[in-house]
Amino acid sequence: MRVSAFRDTLEQLPIHKRRRIRQIKDNQTQLQSIIGLKLVDIGFKTLGLRRFHLKKLSFLHNKPIQYNASHFSISHSQTCICCVISKSSAVGIDVERIRPLSEKITNKYQLRHANHSPITGWTQKEAALKVYPEDNLTELKDIKLTDKGADFKKRHYYIYSHNLEQKFTMSIASTQANSKIKIKRVYF
Repeated sequence: MRVSAFRDTLEQLPIHKRRRIRQIKDNQTQLQSIIGLKLVDIGFKTLGLRRFHLKKLSFLHNKPIQYNASHFSISHSQTCICCVISKSSAVGIDVERIRPLSEKITNKYQLRHANHSPITGWTQKEAALKVYPEDNLTELKDIKLTDKGADFKKRHYYIYSHNLEQKFTMSIASTQANSKIKIKRVYF
């Protein structure tokens, strides 16, 4: 992607979001935010939602919220940027570099589970939190991971986890079972 494409994507955003991205001090984080939103733009057009435009996006607590009944979520970690879009269910996504977590973090957020590593548990919980933008990262410890997904605030989430090239782990949370998932990602 050329530098002009990043500038063009930034200029397509609502003014308040443009300002927010420009306020980010770290250039890599700025770039990740722009690329994530460009992925959303590409994803909506790939799904045939031609009327989608970045300027029409709404944000709550700096998180994007649904667009014309379609739900989407963005996540990035280092050089990996992912987004998920669904026409039929609320969704959230989280991606993290595979690494050990401290015992303190693992215990505080109850990340131990027989079926996965603590870092995958983290992505599962954070993806569930991102399904609804009003939820807060401080509530991560309140999410209960189960063999069939996650439970939080009397809601059940179906969780789909996947390792990406043995460097990153990604989890998608959905309010519906058997969601058809196509994975497209960008590394830079």
